[in-house]
Amino acid sequence: MNPAPTITFLSVSLEAWLTILAIITGPLAALLIQKYIETRRARTDRKAKIFQDLMTYRASRLSAPYVQALNGIETEFYGDTKVVEAWRSLVNHLYTPQGSDEVTSTRWNDHVSELLTDLLYQMAESLGYHFDKVTLQRNVYYPKGWNLTEVENTKLRQAAVKVFEGEKPLRVEVANDAPIPVNQNPIPHVG
Repeated sequence: MNPAPTITFLSVSLEAWLTILAIITGPLAALLIQKYIETRRARTDRKAKIFQDLMTYRASRLSAPYVQALNGIETEFYGDTKVVEAWRSLVNHLYTPQGSDEVTSTRWNDHVSELLTDLLYQMAESLGYHFDKVTLQRNVYYPKGWNLTEVENTKLRQAAVKVFEGEKPLRVEVANDAPIPVNQNPIPHVG
């Protein structure tokens, strides 16, 4: 048998050219693959952080991390139809009037909880976590004292706004009826 003819270009064999090509493109390909993996991991980490923040603050829906996480869903989960649709349903409901009476307000809040549970469920599935909806809705701790503090803080802020805007006067009442001595300066004069 005759050996196969050697293919050459510029007096260099095809085998040598392929070796040179591999030496040049190998590290470049490895670098591109590594960059792709890092980008994908960073995106997964951002999604997981959003999910973690929503899970952590789901009982405290006025907290900044909860709102920021909710607002990050549309971009970070772009292309994940089930998550984005669940998010849209929740946000759409959040823009509907809550109602002024207690029954309507309770019904509105209950629906928010259902929509949030659906959103968390879809996000968990997308990230590879497997929670049932009851766990997502019920396994959260929020002390009654925090709720009371939040309600009181809201009332205090609303009352302060009314005073500062001139809607209500600031009442001052003297608690001690003892007479105040005249011409008695409690702060000694240094001079």
